[in-house]
Amino acid sequence: MKKVAYYTAGICLWLAASFSAAEAQEAVSREEINALKKEMQEMKALVGELKTVIKQQQGIITDLKKDVHENEKAATADDGHGRKEKAKDEGHDLEEILGNIKPRISATGDFVANLGDDKHMPHDYDRFDLRGVDITFIGEIDDAARAVFNLAYHEDDVSLEEGYLDVWKILPFKTDLRLGRFRTNFGLLNTIHPHALMQVDYPAIYRVYLGHEGYIDEGVGISGEAPSLWSNPFKWSLQVLNGERHEHGDDGEHEDEDEKEYKRLKDFNDTVYVGRLAHKFQPAEKLSVDWGLSGLTGRFHDDKTSPRYYLEGIDLTFNWHPFAEEYKRIRWQSEAFFSQTNGRDDNEHAYGYYSFLDYRFAPKWSAGTRYDYAQLPLESGDHLREYSAYLTHLYSPNNRVRLQLKNSQRNYGKEANEIMLEWTFTLGKHAHIKDEEH
Repeated sequence: MKKVAYYTAGICLWLAASFSAAEAQEAVSREEINALKKEMQEMKALVGELKTVIKQQQGIITDLKKDVHENEKAATADDGHGRKEKAKDEGHDLEEILGNIKPRISATGDFVANLGDDKHMPHDYDRFDLRGVDITFIGEIDDAARAVFNLAYHEDDVSLEEGYLDVWKILPFKTDLRLGRFRTNFGLLNTIHPHALMQVDYPAIYRVYLGHEGYIDEGVGISGEAPSLWSNPFKWSLQVLNGERHEHGDDGEHEDEDEKEYKRLKDFNDTVYVGRLAHKFQPAEKLSVDWGLSGLTGRFHDDKTSPRYYLEGIDLTFNWHPFAEEYKRIRWQSEAFFSQTNGRDDNEHAYGYYSFLDYRFAPKWSAGTRYDYAQLPLESGDHLREYSAYLTHLYSPNNRVRLQLKNSQRNYGKEANEIMLEWTFTLGKHAHIKDEEH
């Protein structure tokens, strides 16, 4: 019995110890659970704080995106000089910064094939002629200035044809400044490169009075706008030049023997002054009218006894869109030059003019005719007449082909018939300076 009693007592003691241990373990587990609950509450509080911070950051990002959008919108606004107006604040994206540093580069080739027969060829022209290759660099230096450089290849000669700086609104009354070597602002077409003309060649009055490549010289000029009674202002410019006309090689190579003796603008050797006034108005919804006046004066030599030469120009252009199709357009353009030479022995008056009609009848096709008449500057008794017809196909803005037929009649030389095929091609984006595009 004692053994049974001992066993019973031992079992009781063992059970009591087991229950005590279980209660002790249960107490520890509750403490851990409470600790975990406390940590979870702290985590919840931290997550709430993070959500608040994230919402604040999202609001800042939204505001920044709005500012960037406004800056880009302001950067695309044109201020009338062909450049982008910067945003007022200092924030600019990387693309805009790089765009201001990197100039726009283009290379344009102008190939002309003369298919006329040898008997009626007017000059000693090559049958096939890469008439020119222009490599142009245009870039904004900053918000107030732009630089333009044009390297040109003509007749196995490579030179810096143009290199000038434009500074906007540097003088009172928002007057712009240009300095360097540039195409003078005389007439409608002198600022236009030959490859950008609406016909294969310059009209006769430009070739006779200003030279086959136009008048390019070194100097300084100012330009601006003046208020008018219409919506568009008057545009004016004044330029002072050296009087040393820039040309490639000997311009006389492309003249008849009878033409070489006549002096032209290239014979100036004294300061030349050039002025121009132009205006555009729209009398009807689909009709716009452009007109301009030009003036030029200088001496043949740096000598007060040398004859002074005066050249005036007047131009008028109508652009009419009478059709339902937007691409259809009729352009009528006319221009006249008047020259006077005043000296002791030389007093000569001459004039010339041209007029052409151009009809764009399809999105990529246009056709036209041009009539030219020009008296030679120092021999007004000698004159030439030209009749031209042409057809142009624009494959793309960078690829154009043109066929032109021309009959030239001179009272001092033989008659000429020419069939000219011109192909103009451009690598890169070739954009003409505002107010200098044709």
